[in-house]
Amino acid sequence: MTIPEFAPLLGKEELFGVIDTLESSWITEGPKTAALERALADYTGARHVILVPNGTLAIFAALKVLGIGPGDEVIVPDFAPFGTASAVALTGATPVLVDVDEYDGNISPSSIEASLSAKTRAILPVHIYGQACDMHSVMELARRHRLFVVEDAAQGMGVTFGARHVGTIGDIGCMSFFADNTLTTGEGGALLVNDDAVARECTYFKNQGRLDRGTFVHDRLGYNFRVTDLQAAIGLAQLGRLDETIRRKRALRDAYYDRLCHCPGVRLARDNGFGDVVPFRVNIYVDDPEQLAAHLKQQGIGTRRFFYPLHLQPGLAGEQCVVRHKPIASIRLFEQGLMLPSGLELTDEQIDYVCASIETFQRARHEVGQAILPRMQRDGYTTETSDT
Repeated sequence: MTIPEFAPLLGKEELFGVIDTLESSWITEGPKTAALERALADYTGARHVILVPNGTLAIFAALKVLGIGPGDEVIVPDFAPFGTASAVALTGATPVLVDVDEYDGNISPSSIEASLSAKTRAILPVHIYGQACDMHSVMELARRHRLFVVEDAAQGMGVTFGARHVGTIGDIGCMSFFADNTLTTGEGGALLVNDDAVARECTYFKNQGRLDRGTFVHDRLGYNFRVTDLQAAIGLAQLGRLDETIRRKRALRDAYYDRLCHCPGVRLARDNGFGDVVPFRVNIYVDDPEQLAAHLKQQGIGTRRFFYPLHLQPGLAGEQCVVRHKPIASIRLFEQGLMLPSGLELTDEQIDYVCASIETFQRARHEVGQAILPRMQRDGYTTETSDT
């Protein structure tokens, strides 16, 4: 049996949408893009949605539109995708990496406050693995210190903080529609904006310094961050089955957890209670995820480790970032976390096979540990900890 770590669910609706776009001869950004932007605005409650090529460029664009650049600092959680921090660095600003809450992997409000400086201009909370950050605390901090808030909601489709969709709470929200997200266009992203003036600036920025593509008069400098109607056609089809996708993702997690809740040495991720959760993956915690992943690979099962802490990333070495207080929780999460196969078309038989393979490995480790402990005690060793 071969089970990939993830595979997007694509069907006849996506195929028919792409064919319709090709037959229309309008394949660049056009009517289907506009339709997807309206549909996403209706779904998320954002006043404006502006599509862009991917989530990293969404963050870059949001920061640039807000005037953030060289000499500025942006607070970024240490446990996040590399693109979150690299987007900050590529504006010329400095990402200040702060620790997260080990309970859910989201940015720690106390770590934010401890790392603020006179150069801080923005906070970039990441709604990690389909759970909302504590946006009440983040927004309170931002108001008190007069900071912008750019939400990284790349993994947040369908996720809420209270009654509000993530990405609609700060100044600008950033989404990703990469192949492994809850809604995909292959590559793709979006800016979620509630302020009319900010939305207008976002359009200028992405559309080469003009509001209307039909003119050759460019009012200012801008980038070409447009998308295509081929992507939008896929996104519209995906949005049509989004509720079904979310139900399936939750059901998969429940199915895994029902089977693994008594497995030795396996700890299950828990919801933080801030709002609706849409699992990005099925996540578990074990003492040796690297060895477990190797064992599962031998059984034909694909997995993925948790995010590598940003402060350890070679691409952010030297003066590319600032760390004022060493992150601890982000390291622990990486050292313990493992993502299990989470494709929407997984069968019960495949889930049983994955869980049986995990249990075989974990029970063997548990039995070895139980055998070693009496020998250690017999030889005069103790399991008690020391303060020295």
